[in-house]
Amino acid sequence: MRKITINPLTRTHGYFSVELEIRDGRVSEARASGLLFRGFEQMLQGRAPHDAVYLTQRICGICSSAHAITGAQALEDAFRIEVPHNGLLLRNLMYGADTLQNHLRFLYLLVIPDYISAPPGAPGGAPRRGDYRLPKPVQSRIQQHYLEALETSGMAHKAVAVFGGKAPHLQAIVAGGVTEKVAADKVVRFQSLLSHLDKFIRDKLLPDVEDISRCYADYFAVGTGYGNLLSFGQYRVGAKGAGRVFPAGAVRFGQKQEALQAGLITREISHSWYHGREEPLAPLQEHSQPAPNKQAGYSWIQAPRYEELPFEGGPLARLWLAGIYRNGISVMDRLMARALEAKEIAVRMNDWLRQLVPGGPTINWLDPLPASGEGSGMSDSMRGPLAHWLQSENGRISVYRIVTPSAWNLSPRDGQGRRGPLEEALIGTPVADPDNPVEAGRVIRSFDPCISCAVHVLQRDGASRLWRQI
Repeated sequence: MRKITINPLTRTHGYFSVELEIRDGRVSEARASGLLFRGFEQMLQGRAPHDAVYLTQRICGICSSAHAITGAQALEDAFRIEVPHNGLLLRNLMYGADTLQNHLRFLYLLVIPDYISAPPGAPGGAPRRGDYRLPKPVQSRIQQHYLEALETSGMAHKAVAVFGGKAPHLQAIVAGGVTEKVAADKVVRFQSLLSHLDKFIRDKLLPDVEDISRCYADYFAVGTGYGNLLSFGQYRVGAKGAGRVFPAGAVRFGQKQEALQAGLITREISHSWYHGREEPLAPLQEHSQPAPNKQAGYSWIQAPRYEELPFEGGPLARLWLAGIYRNGISVMDRLMARALEAKEIAVRMNDWLRQLVPGGPTINWLDPLPASGEGSGMSDSMRGPLAHWLQSENGRISVYRIVTPSAWNLSPRDGQGRRGPLEEALIGTPVADPDNPVEAGRVIRSFDPCISCAVHVLQRDGASRLWRQI
């Protein structure tokens, strides 16, 4: 048996470490550690409720629109605010464009270097040893598309800024809708950018991912994990936004599909660096404090659970629940689902542009807000289920809780000893060379890890301190 630690884990967002035990050429045990700590839940205490929409966007620059929309939904739920139809459409357009930039950057910048070997100075870096199978013409084509994806993902951010003011950390989304109006010049500008994105996705992204899937077909049986999939739903449509393009729901063990019950969501800290009540608790009931020396802890990420079970989220969960893609649950299925979702979103965005009503209202502004309220916002971010919960008293936030997709996907063990979804997916992964565990890297990156989103901690005295030495 051989123990290895991958640290730092490159091509992810934030500081992440994975410890593996390898026995007979396969991963027999795994521990995933989030090493970044922050303080957003505490920062929000005492702030005006409207601030939540802007401050929570700073959790992550790669998915700030998701936090803006989910934070706004939490306020709208707490204070019974309805969003006009134009406002919902504009939110969907901004969020759709932001999702496309994420999927392009994820697949090309973070994932594809796991599957291509390139000459010095070319995309993908210097020649490497390992399991690289793409035929030379295919590899050369994907290298060129890698460079084009950099520019194309920038176009997606420009599209976000057309209605959002800027990207990342857009300014136009507020509780009640969107501050921007539907103007012809902005619609035409957005449409022009979208047409470039749509063409790149259809002509280059999809063929590239399909070629990788054919050459690495064995990865349709690697990284399977529990088979539990979860989505809070994404893109509100219909009367008063009651429908979802991608529906909310849960899939158990890759088979049984059921409606989402928000009351079954808990999180716990048994193996996280916090002290407090260690039984599964509803997010608004959980009050923990940092405990960096906790013996049983090995991650700053807490452990969200649905009916006390680990669930993974992301494009695969959304497309499975929507009936669009149900081939399997694996490394390659996660990549295929993300590419197919990009195509699906581009199609929907063209529909939303046509539904906009020039001159129609985009916002139902309510200020000041009622003095007290309690609500939640639940949506899907690029990587999976995202939820914000808040309590407001005397015009100020008293409690704010955030559970992000990477907390679901990258969580440590819970009090029952159940591994987090990524940890479980790593079990059984073949590793040809423990000194170069490229196979494990492929499993890990298939979840699109984002540690900056996953943990929110604050040291109260503000003093500098060494938390963890690896």
